[in-house]
Amino acid sequence: MIFDTTMRDGELTPGIKMNLQEKINIAKLLEAMGVDVIEVGYPGRYEKDFAEIFTISQLIGNSTICGLASANQEEIISVAEAIKPAYRGRIHTYALVNLSGQSQLEKEQVLEKIKVSVSLARNYCDDIEWSAFDATRSEPDFLCKSIETAIQSGATTVSIPDSLGLASPEEFSQLLQRIFNQVSNIDQAIISVHCHDDLGLAVDNSLIALNCGVRQIECSINGLGARKGNADLAKVVSEIINQKHFQLEVDTSLISNVSELVSQISKGSSEKIVS
Repeated sequence: MIFDTTMRDGELTPGIKMNLQEKINIAKLLEAMGVDVIEVGYPGRYEKDFAEIFTISQLIGNSTICGLASANQEEIISVAEAIKPAYRGRIHTYALVNLSGQSQLEKEQVLEKIKVSVSLARNYCDDIEWSAFDATRSEPDFLCKSIETAIQSGATTVSIPDSLGLASPEEFSQLLQRIFNQVSNIDQAIISVHCHDDLGLAVDNSLIALNCGVRQIECSINGLGARKGNADLAKVVSEIINQKHFQLEVDTSLISNVSELVSQISKGSSEKIVS
């Protein structure tokens, strides 16, 4: 599965802002390409994202429309309301799991927060993704317990992000193998990865994850995203197709169209800031 976050994480690229019509144009192309999940925004943090998710939810029928929320109740409800018109909708919620040096009580409080937030989201939607923010720098045992809790609470997809883009492919592979071996209910959810490109390894880490059992890759057009960006969708898709032993339903003939569209939007955003 290909999860595109161009419109959400891509807007964290310095100088990049997309308006409603630009997001509609991107979403329509992504749907035509066959992208499985389109993450449109973070309505609990950015007011304009609510209208964008709500509008795009009415226009897209094949791809799943997704919004991001923290474990905060109001943010989760905001996404639930925004995706209400969607034929296929997803609430994507997250919690920080890098609790090195924290007490057992504080860890138990985080596990309870995961349980409550995922359960709340599941009350509104059957398709729930939970992300273990800063997974690669967390204590592996606590990370595994967090994942197990999220799945028990109703998460249908669990994402293991390299949030700061600091893991090597070897380190990332070892962590994923440990998760698949240690989390007892791992087979009850689709496991995803979200890799940042701070060390230039986002695509490599995404691809090596497939060999560990991961079945969703989160990426963006032209690699847009926070700091050095995300895994580039075109590179990810191309490499998966070349491997031949994974099935991928993406129309590659449209990738250059959406890449050019996003480039034009990015250039326009930069020119507005300069002027």
